[in-house]
Amino acid sequence: MEIMYPHGVNILEGIMQPNKYGVYIPKEVVEKSVQRLTNQLWKLIPMREHEEDWQKQLDTVIIEIAGLNEIFIGPVFLQALSKLEGLRVQETNFELYRKTVFECISLIQELN
Repeated sequence: MEIMYPHGVNILEGIMQPNKYGVYIPKEVVEKSVQRLTNQLWKLIPMREHEEDWQKQLDTVIIEIAGLNEIFIGPVFLQALSKLEGLRVQETNFELYRKTVFECISLIQELN
C-alpha cells in the first residue's frame, strides 16, 4: 500500500487525489473531470476549422485549467495553460493550432 500525503501524488494506492484544501476527492471524480475537460479541448479543433467562436471556448478551457491548478498544483497545468494562452495571443496557422490542442490533451490525460 503506497501512501503519499498532501502535495503527493497518491493516497491509498491512488484511490483518492490530495488537493490544497485537504479534502480528498475520489480518483473517479478526477477521472470524469479530466474526460470532460478533454472533450472541451477537442471541441476547439472543429470550432476553429468551421470559423465558429473558438476563442470563447478557449477562454472557458483556460479558466477551468487555471482553477484546477489552484486545487491540484502541478507542472501539467502550467504547461497546458502556457500553450493555450499562446493560442489566445498568437496568430497561428491551423496545423500548429491543432498540434498545440493535441499536446494539451496529452498533458491533461497525464492526470489520470
